[in-house]
Amino acid sequence: MKTMKRMMILGTAVFLLLGLCACGKATVQVNDGGMITEIETSVPRTVEKILEDAEIVLNDGDEVSPTLDTKISEAQEIVISRKNTVNLTVGGETKEVVMVGGKVSDLLEQEGITLGEKQHVNYDLDEYLKDGMDVKISYSFSIEVQCDGETNACETEAETVSDVLAELKITLGEDDRVTPAATEKVTEGMKIVVNRVTFDTVAETEEIAYETSYENDSSMAKGQEQVSTKGENGEKEVTYQVTYVDGVEESREATGETVTKEPVNEVVKVGTKEESSSGGSGRTVVSKKQFDDCDGSGHGYYEITYSDGSVEYEEY
Repeated sequence: MKTMKRMMILGTAVFLLLGLCACGKATVQVNDGGMITEIETSVPRTVEKILEDAEIVLNDGDEVSPTLDTKISEAQEIVISRKNTVNLTVGGETKEVVMVGGKVSDLLEQEGITLGEKQHVNYDLDEYLKDGMDVKISYSFSIEVQCDGETNACETEAETVSDVLAELKITLGEDDRVTPAATEKVTEGMKIVVNRVTFDTVAETEEIAYETSYENDSSMAKGQEQVSTKGENGEKEVTYQVTYVDGVEESREATGETVTKEPVNEVVKVGTKEESSSGGSGRTVVSKKQFDDCDGSGHGYYEITYSDGSVEYEEY
């Protein structure tokens, strides 16, 4: 009996030892959308239990390889492909794309997008997709920007003229102008011109032209004219607001004026007296014009035209 008992105890120990040898440990890698986690776990163990122990939660639509009910008995990789909703923007238009797992390159392939020479994507092609990711396909443009006397040729991925100016750190003043408009979409070969607009107030002295009035004088022969009051120009000070574009005057607008010297209007007497013929010759005076000397002496001459077409000159 004692021998039998010892054998039973020995058999039980061997069974337990064999059981312990069958239940070992293994290191399992979990690739969760590119994020690698190493888990040391007892094996054999199902994928579902390993993920549960690692507190890795699966969402609806996610996929796992190997499947959840697969038993892991050695070092192995578990790959989780997450269901992701990605915003894809191409040519200024955005749409939602749903993919399970994959990288940016897989997204482009699925959507049939082949990047051209001047097309760029805002993520590395090997970047794993993530839920809510904004993937944007942009274009680079060769443009020219003229500002502050300099012309800059450059490559840009900016969408609008305003974005280009921000990229080049060009600040617009309140009255500065940009062509094309800041909201315009950038295109290949576009030329952007920034004009600096400034204002100044200037005052200038200007002449006020005198006016001429005519008065009839019956004591003078008809057609005769004589200046009774000599005209003299006046002066005024005019204030202008001047607009300069890149330092060159573009326009000016008068904002006020002050008369500093009143003009003196000229008065001319015009003869109305009918003259009789002289010496019975039948010749009459048609016109008598006065011409003053330029030296201001008060002397001059009259030009007298008669009815027979003859002209005589008379000094005074």
